[in-house]
Amino acid sequence: LGQAVCWGYSSSGGDCSSVDFTGATDICVSRSAYFALNVDLGQAVCWGNAGAGGDCSSIDFSGVTDIFGNWYSFVALKKNLGQAVCW
Repeated sequence: LGQAVCWGYSSSGGDCSSVDFTGATDICVSRSAYFALNVDLGQAVCWGNAGAGGDCSSIDFSGVTDIFGNWYSFVALKKNLGQAVCW
């Protein structure tokens, strides 16, 4: 159905009421941001603290096969292209 429930501090990603999860295949988290990926369409959405990876508006997600998060950042692996994108 493309839905998720989030709770906690809104500045740390605890409010995802405006996030469209339609087609999301993976969700990943950093310390205070979230990242949802649609592998099939090469699209993603990030929310939460921009300093912890919550702003991914400038990232090209085409070809991304895997996502990983740590304390303050994310990496999106483009396995078939031998590339990775970090933010």
